[in-house]
Amino acid sequence: MTFLKGFFLSAVVVSSAAAAVSAQASAFSGTAGLSGFHNTATLYTQYIAESLHKAAVPGAIVGIWQNGRPAYLRAFGDADLTPKTPMTTHMVMPLGQLSTAFTVRAALDLVQSGKIQLQDPVSQYLQGVPEGNVITVADLVQMRSGLSDYLSDPAFIQEIKTHPETRLSPEQLLHYSFAEPLLFKPGSRFAYSATNSIVLGLIIEKVTGKPLSRVIAEQILQPHNLRNTHFSTSFADPFLQARGYHLSDSHQFVAQPWNPSQFWAAGAVTGSAEDMRRWARINANLQPYAQILAPYQLHSSDQKNTRVHYHWGSLDNNGWIGNASRQAGYESVVIYAPKSKDTIVIFVNSEATDQGVSVAARLAQHLSRFISPRAVFLAGAHPE
Repeated sequence: MTFLKGFFLSAVVVSSAAAAVSAQASAFSGTAGLSGFHNTATLYTQYIAESLHKAAVPGAIVGIWQNGRPAYLRAFGDADLTPKTPMTTHMVMPLGQLSTAFTVRAALDLVQSGKIQLQDPVSQYLQGVPEGNVITVADLVQMRSGLSDYLSDPAFIQEIKTHPETRLSPEQLLHYSFAEPLLFKPGSRFAYSATNSIVLGLIIEKVTGKPLSRVIAEQILQPHNLRNTHFSTSFADPFLQARGYHLSDSHQFVAQPWNPSQFWAAGAVTGSAEDMRRWARINANLQPYAQILAPYQLHSSDQKNTRVHYHWGSLDNNGWIGNASRQAGYESVVIYAPKSKDTIVIFVNSEATDQGVSVAARLAQHLSRFISPRAVFLAGAHPE
């Protein structure tokens, strides 16, 4: 693993000994009052490089946009190990679970135009959904349907382990979930399930007569000038520029195939860091939908001693709106703090963990503690 240390520390702005880097990294969370952006950027880079080295990940992109300060955007390590290709800040990366926010936003736009009603039962738009006459569209959007998460189904996991490049249709994805009983009475509580996004995506296609990829492009990507964000529809994604990896038991990096069809409406969007900076602010602003969302306030059961709430496609994590994802060789974090107007975007091309939490999420937690100590992103936290 010694080669890792070399290429990560080469990214450090100010060349220094590994001991000095480690010492500054240890002091990172308690440092305040730095003189000038140059010193702050240097500290960011040293801390991030050391963190990524310790976690043994091939490469990463980290962006920090603080209100009133110069932007920080750096690439670390390699996008591809064979052939060796350095990571660059403009590369497109999978968003994973963050894709759900795009599907939800497309649905809310259709609610605004009267093509979908949040209170309608799912069966009014789509047949074959268990308890579809009871589950509402709002239940799907709020992750309160009770439908089991197909991503956790043992049969699905075995299928993609055995055939990682296999292409699966949305209907095939739903088969894994629909074969299982509902987890709870629809509407009674929150539980994240990618199945909700798949069903919602099919409803969007049904009412528009268009592929979900086209709806997201026309309603979200094009109007907001997100030119480097795409809804991927094939295994050979022409926009994906960094290979995902996992670390084998023998401590060797193994390429992890990524087929967007296996995630579709719940995880098939890819994007650049700059695009995600803009999207983070757009995603956090639900004011355009205030009227249609007014009847759906947080349930009392969602407010039990927790600072994390589901936020119409994303999480409100202690004041940071967005999410963290770990999926098929990649990790991503895209979060925005409306009060301080700060944004953090992190992409990692591995599935490395730090005490059971994704490295990207843990890094976001430490960075948020530095830039916003009164509102720290809580890595690994979930709504109760």
